[in-house]
Parts: sequence; C-alpha cells; structure tokens
Amino acid sequence: MMQFAVIGDPIAHSLSPLLHQEIYRQLHIDASFEKIQLNLDSLASFMTQNELDGFNVTVPYKQSVIPFLDELDESAQTIGAVNCVHHGKGYNTDWIGFLKAMDMNNIVLEGMDCIILGAGGAARAVAYALIQAGVKSISVQNRTKEKGNQLLNWINSVFQNNERPEQFDVIINCTPLGMWPDTESIPDIPINKDQVLADIVYNPLETNWLISGKQKGASIVGGLDMFIFQGMSSLDIWFDKKISEKIELEPIKKVLKSELC
Repeated sequence: MMQFAVIGDPIAHSLSPLLHQEIYRQLHIDASFEKIQLNLDSLASFMTQNELDGFNVTVPYKQSVIPFLDELDESAQTIGAVNCVHHGKGYNTDWIGFLKAMDMNNIVLEGMDCIILGAGGAARAVAYALIQAGVKSISVQNRTKEKGNQLLNWINSVFQNNERPEQFDVIINCTPLGMWPDTESIPDIPINKDQVLADIVYNPLETNWLISGKQKGASIVGGLDMFIFQGMSSLDIWFDKKISEKIELEPIKKVLKSELC
C-alpha cells in the first residue's frame, strides 16, 4: 500500500484525507492518506526519516521545509513556498489549483486588473498564477503595510506590472477572514456588480464576503474548487501521470461538502 500524508500545525481541521481517499476509491488505488501534526522541533526529524511516497505541506511549514529538500521545481523556487513533496523534490500546486478553479468557473483572467487581499504564502502563489494567466496589473492590500510592500516588490521583480487602477476587475481574498468559526469577519474593500470575487477560504463554502458580492451582482468563486484542484495536481506529481483527468468532481464535492458548515 502506498502511503501519503499532509503535515502542518494545526492540522485537525484539514479535509485533505477525505479528498484523497475519495480519489483513491474512484480510481481503485491501494493507498492511505493521513494527517500528521508536527511541531517545529519535530520537522527536521520528520523530513529526514519519513518513508512516505509523497506528502502535502500546509501552514506553517510551506517555507520551513525548503532547506530539507534536494531540489525545487520552477514554480516552488519562484514562489518560495512548497505544498507538495515527492522523493526529496518540492513543488507548489496551489497556483495550479487557483488557475484551474478560475477556469472551471469560466473566469478569464487575461488582461484583468487584479487585487490580492493578504500577503502570506497563499497570496504569493495566487500572484504567481495571475502572472502566468497574463493579467494586466496586480495590486496588494494587506493589514501590515510592510508585508504588503514586500509582496508587491516581489511581484514587480518578476512581472511587468502596469499602473495600478482605481477599480479592480478581480479581487482575491488570501486572508483567513470569514473562515469558520469566525464567519462574521469580511475583507474591507468596496464591491461592484461587474467584479469577480475569489476566496481561498472553503469553510464555509460561501463566506459572508462572497454572499455579499453575489447580492451586488458580482461573480464569485469559492475556495473549495482551488482546494480540490491543488490536491489533484499533487496526485499527478506523485503518480507521474495525468491521474486528475480521470477523476469525477461531483462525488468529491459531495463528500467534502458533507463535512463543511
């Protein structure tokens, strides 16, 4: 039996085992997937001693694992964060998950003026995705200006960023605002009917921010699709084939939604 896992701290809330076990069921793969709670003191021994066939990495270790890896793929190297590991090599599938989620919801990013809310690892992966999609401009809004400026400086170093507009076509929430159990909190940014709102939060399925945007006529994309697609992209790496193309999405969504508030 092949063995996979996700590491993080905290990790109890993770739905990754449900996602992967449903995929293994669909494809008749003999594999297991577990959650591994690690504190920082245990990370080094885990990275050198684990015998897993592959694993995902979630907060707060997406950067901390890098010194223990033999190499990084191009996207992980550029983004500076890893969420998928296979045979000592680090990958980033968060950006792929974001692009596939937008594509599945018929959102065209090319030529758009975008703003990212937040400046953490997820924001960086989303910025990389926007650059790959050929957007027109990327702005950043963050609670601490210094960290926001760091992300913006990085974006400007790898992307010909056009002059920031007054209005944005696409707003992406890369903060935990609105995530269960603090579902009342929402990002502080004006919304209008012609915009696209995308949220990386997937519990609840629709945050109050997305509900508010929908009521104003904006198009919305929740975080569940991104979560599913980043996981499926990990499988493509671990099994070295386009395994994700054989997967039916609706049964996966049904299983995951049954666990969400």
